Amino acid sequence: MADVGTLATGIPASGLIAIGAGIAIGLGSLATAWSQASIGAAAMGTIAERPELSGNVLIWIALPETMAVLSFVIAIMMVLNMGKA
Repeated sequence: MADVGTLATGIPASGLIAIGAGIAIGLGSLATAWSQASIGAAAMGTIAERPELSGNVLIWIALPETMAVLSFVIAIMMVLNMGKA
């Protein structure tokens, strides 16, 4: 009888969960970096023209960081459920 923890390819299910967690963190961080680069470039132009908006710009720069935090939380949840697979 086949082991339920191993797929037909011979890769353990826990290994695929670990790969999925790595992809979740990697893509989440990549998306965060890309959006922060775009927002940061626009923010520098805004602050150069209107320095009084620097507080508002800081919020917009920090906003994409939630993508990285959420991808980290999803990866942690995947790893914690690894033993149940």
